[in-house]
Amino acid sequence: MNHWHSQRFLNEGRDKHVSPEVLAHADAIAKSIKQANAAIPPIFTLRHLAHEVDVPYLFLRDVVARTRDFEPYAVFRLRKSTVGHRPDRFRFICAPHPHLLKTQRWIHEHILSKGMRHSASGAYHPDSRIVDTAKVHCGAKWMVKLDVTNFFESILEPRVYEVFQDFGYQPLVSFELARICTRVRFSGNPIRPKGRSYSIKSYAHNPFIGHLPQGAPTSPMLANLASYDLDEALTSMAKTFGINIKYTRYADDITFSTTDKAFSRENAMKLINQAYEELKSHGLWPNLSKTHIVTPSARKIVLGLLVDGKEPRLSREFKDALRMHIHFLKKPDIGPVGHAERRGFDTVIGLQHHVFGLAAFAIGIENNWGRARMAELRSVNWPTANMYFP
Repeated sequence: MNHWHSQRFLNEGRDKHVSPEVLAHADAIAKSIKQANAAIPPIFTLRHLAHEVDVPYLFLRDVVARTRDFEPYAVFRLRKSTVGHRPDRFRFICAPHPHLLKTQRWIHEHILSKGMRHSASGAYHPDSRIVDTAKVHCGAKWMVKLDVTNFFESILEPRVYEVFQDFGYQPLVSFELARICTRVRFSGNPIRPKGRSYSIKSYAHNPFIGHLPQGAPTSPMLANLASYDLDEALTSMAKTFGINIKYTRYADDITFSTTDKAFSRENAMKLINQAYEELKSHGLWPNLSKTHIVTPSARKIVLGLLVDGKEPRLSREFKDALRMHIHFLKKPDIGPVGHAERRGFDTVIGLQHHVFGLAAFAIGIENNWGRARMAELRSVNWPTANMYFP
């Protein structure tokens, strides 16, 4: 589908006796989309999308219509950490219905992955690495760290609609794609737009504005594409504080840094206030309790990595945690089964995935140290039925 060929399309349409007017209109739409982004496939209608993905058209129609008795997500509630939140605050994880999951994966692979990311955005892209984002801030003297509250849920359906329009899709298709990629939470007080009219009456069943659901495969990339203007604004704002100011955003984790010793706490407070205003103007709300000014004498950590030298390094806490796992895994009176129970893992293989993942991450940051820990993990007397090696 991505390899669109206008003449082949027209010839096949004529062979199937499609009217010349319909063919000409579809061809013009396809050329318009390809002009906006040559890497993405033309989508003419919702039925066309259903055909390309191979899911039932009426299912997608119900997703877009959002009737109250149709919920295409299984929703799980996880308690948030108390840092910056009340103890009764929860994170909602939304697992899409298999048909919706298949559709969202197709949209992610064939459309969203072809979008242009901002250079300051470090998460959710095929080539994304935490270490690359952290490295931007190596050698910093001052740092300002911000966090966004409810990042995904703050990105609303109208902004998602604009993302698909920027790809070149027609208004109705953009609206349907936006609805497929967003969700309305019926509890609480959902936002309802003023003055919106619907030419397709079934789409008016639930006119409330949706948000990006955490758990949908389309949400991470859409969050980045929807935040492009924010990244541009914060990058420009940072430059007003000096040429040495650097800005990165890794999902909802925002970091400013400078190697300039003359930068001051007063400058940091001005930067924070201006960044808050930019966030609010883009529909986001800062988590005030997670805002930090890191002075020259304090330890510099970005995304869990030390950046006080020329290259990012693993923190002492990370190394101690992995050494602790290895210690108890090798203790004859505890071993993998006992350690999995003590640490709250449902299965030994779950523990294996966790510790081997930590070692693999360490290899990407400090190669020799990580490989040494990986060798120790491989030497553990794992139960034969639970062998897992990456």
